[in-house]
Amino acid sequence: MFDYDLTERPRFSPWAQFAILLCLVGVGLLVGSFVSIAIIISNLHVPMTQLKEALLNSTNANLSRTIQFISTFFAMALPAIIFARIVNRKPFSYIGFNNAISGKQVFILIGIVLIGLILSAALSELNAMIPLSKSLAQSFKAMEEEYDKQVFAIANMKTVQDYIMSLIIIALLPAIFEEMLFRGCLQPVMINITKNVFAGILITGILFSALHGSFYGFLPRLALGLILGYIFYFSKNLWLSIIFHFFNNALGITQMYALSRKGLLTQNAMNDDTLPLYYGLIALVALYFAFRFFKKESEVVVSMHNLGG
Repeated sequence: MFDYDLTERPRFSPWAQFAILLCLVGVGLLVGSFVSIAIIISNLHVPMTQLKEALLNSTNANLSRTIQFISTFFAMALPAIIFARIVNRKPFSYIGFNNAISGKQVFILIGIVLIGLILSAALSELNAMIPLSKSLAQSFKAMEEEYDKQVFAIANMKTVQDYIMSLIIIALLPAIFEEMLFRGCLQPVMINITKNVFAGILITGILFSALHGSFYGFLPRLALGLILGYIFYFSKNLWLSIIFHFFNNALGITQMYALSRKGLLTQNAMNDDTLPLYYGLIALVALYFAFRFFKKESEVVVSMHNLGG
């Protein structure tokens, strides 16, 4: 098992680091909201009460993508950079940006992506089985429909250019920004607080999933968070978790683009991605062996990187 201490002697306790990171994210959310609202108002000349509806209009897809970029940058990437600089003299190295990577790691990651898709589909089926009261079910369904509206507004793709733009704004940049915050900053803090690798990765995964505000997608995103967490923990390279995250996002965007071109992009079409639970069990076994290969290769890569200075 690797030593997870990526920094020099810490300047702040783990709890103090968590408080700092939390404050930075809060400030980033506020600043990002103000900047986003200013841009929306300057581009959409409609009453304040109609801004939300206008932003969901497919004709304003580019503006929606721009707002997505701004909000995630201020809420995740910028707080991560500032936090890393506060606790370490080399912020980008602390976050996990380095060149300790091999083609074999990337190849294994592709297999993990495919296995992860099967596991997520089975967990979607399990998520739907969770018993809820009628009022809670209605509330969660309303939240899901609102989330789908926002996704459809951003992912309205009619041309190849729209598809490429969506890959950048919805798949690539969120993968970078979210991994910087959750795996690069929050996960090491949680591991240091709990003094347990699994507990730290699990808490980070729970927060990662909860942030997306989707009850029916909670378990699949939790699984995604755990996979991403162990990719980063074993490899010590944020680029690899970013690559996995991007592939996962890009497959969804590609599916939406294919459906859009056929005029079949609907909420039901996007949410019809469940598999029987036994598929999930098979995927878990496959995931275990895939991670054994990934861990072994990562040990070699990290060792060579450390020897090379």
